[in-house]
Amino acid sequence: MGTKLTAKPGTWTSGTSLSYRWSAEGRAISGATRSSFTPTTAQQGKRITVQVTGKRSGYTTASKTSAATLKVARSSTPKISGSATTGKALSASVGTWTSSTSFSYQWRANGTAIKGATSRTYKISSAHQGKRISVQVTGKRSGHTTLTRTSASTAAVKSPAPVKKPTSVKITSSTFHCPKGYPVKGNANSGIYHVPSGAYYKATKPEECFATTAGARNAGYRASKR
Repeated sequence: MGTKLTAKPGTWTSGTSLSYRWSAEGRAISGATRSSFTPTTAQQGKRITVQVTGKRSGYTTASKTSAATLKVARSSTPKISGSATTGKALSASVGTWTSSTSFSYQWRANGTAIKGATSRTYKISSAHQGKRISVQVTGKRSGHTTLTRTSASTAAVKSPAPVKKPTSVKITSSTFHCPKGYPVKGNANSGIYHVPSGAYYKATKPEECFATTAGARNAGYRASKR
C-alpha cells in the first residue's frame, strides 16, 4: 500500500484518446480512472489490474486489460529510536506490515548506504559525525508486492558529551597513598589538606584525595602551614 502504480498503455493508433479503469480482483475501484493509482487499505491482499480503453472517431473502440499485479502488501514507514551520538546504537521499528513479511535493512548516512549496516540496529561510527542517519526497510512475502520504505532522518550525529572528572575521591582503606591524578591529601580530623611538597604529606593518611588544592578548599579544607 502507498506505492503508486502507473499504467503503460503501449502503442495505439495516433490520435486515440485513452481512458483508464483500475480494478482489484476484477472489481472496479470507485474513482480510480486516471493513468496512475495508489492502493489503499481497501485493496490490501488483492491483485490490481488496469483496463485501458481507446477511442478515435471512425475506429472501433477497443479495451485492453493488463496482467494482474502481485497481492497488495501492507506496509508502514519505519521509525528510528536511540540517540544520534557516535558510539550509540540506533534501532529500527518497522511498524505494521502484512503478516509473515520478512524484512531486510539498510542504514544510510546523508542518503548514502553505510557499508555493512544491514541489521535492525546500527552502532554509529565516528565517521558519520555531523551526518543524518536514516534506515531503509524492505519487506518481502511470497505472492505479495515487495515494498521498500525509508524512515525520516535523525538529527545530525554529534559526539558524546565529555565525561567530567570528579574533583575528589573518598579513601575507605587505611593507606598513605592517593590515587593517580588526585595528589592532594585531605585529613578529615584536622580539616587540613597537604600537598606533595609539604612536610607532613608522607605521614598523612587521607580520608579524601583531591585533584587540585582549589577542590580541597571548596570542600572546606584549609592548607597546611608546613
